[in-house]
Amino acid sequence: MNVLVTGGSGFIGRYLVDELVENGYKVSVLTRQSSLKIKGVKVFQGDITKPETFSHLLKGVDAVFHNAAYAMDWGRKSLIYRVNVEGTRNVAEVCKEKGVERIVYTSSAGVYGFPNTNEWIREDSPKKPLNAYQKSKFEGENVLRSYSGLHVSIVRPPLVFGAGAKATRIVLSKMEQSRMPFIGDGNNYISIVHPRDVAQCLRLALEKDKKGEEFNVVSFITTIREFFEEAAAELKVKPPEKHIPYPFAYVAAFFNEFFTKEPSLTRFRVKSLGTTRRVSCEKAKKVLGYKPRYDLKSTVEDMVS
Repeated sequence: MNVLVTGGSGFIGRYLVDELVENGYKVSVLTRQSSLKIKGVKVFQGDITKPETFSHLLKGVDAVFHNAAYAMDWGRKSLIYRVNVEGTRNVAEVCKEKGVERIVYTSSAGVYGFPNTNEWIREDSPKKPLNAYQKSKFEGENVLRSYSGLHVSIVRPPLVFGAGAKATRIVLSKMEQSRMPFIGDGNNYISIVHPRDVAQCLRLALEKDKKGEEFNVVSFITTIREFFEEAAAELKVKPPEKHIPYPFAYVAAFFNEFFTKEPSLTRFRVKSLGTTRRVSCEKAKKVLGYKPRYDLKSTVEDMVS
């Protein structure tokens, strides 16, 4: 099967390309990086905000993995919208024009917002996106659903941690410098997924999703305390000891956003690390046969490697 991966040079995209190649797919990658080279993969330079740069690539393509996005919790709202919403619309338009009916979309569990409850978050849970990025991913889903004739599968990963991620580098760097505090008591639950597990779920969505549905993908659920302690042990440093009350951290993040051009602390990050979010992936396991390959220990080992 011939597939095109948008954003194939990105963090999740690189793992997805490897997953597809390992499973016998003929893969083409759309990227803005002209110098990118991947063995056994055709790489094309283009931009999803400019359909004329990639429309010709869909000839002979059976399916598109739409993975390209502006994945930042802070940035110009206009840029986030242009890439994540209008770019997604361009992909859908070109697919319909070229007769490519199958799209697998990498969305985000951020579409659920941060309910801060011990109740499981399932695919039909209320959608309450908080920031521009989360809102753009939810709108991207709605854009794809608005096109009749397209068979769209949607995969929603929560916090993604693994070797090479910007979030990984930030967490490890702060822990090595003893600058990573707990927000609250550290006993809140977080849902984490390794990018290789995201890639597996994306592939399975193409192969097994017959209806065009939504799927959460999670590797494991742990408390933020357990996560930090495991990371500290792997780094051979002392685990965090400092606690910042959640209300104080949230207010500090608000002012940090207001007065800082590129804030190191945002309300999104406070909510990500300081509230409980238990995302269920039982549907992916049942419908797609998804089996997580990573747990807390193996994910942290990969992060530190």
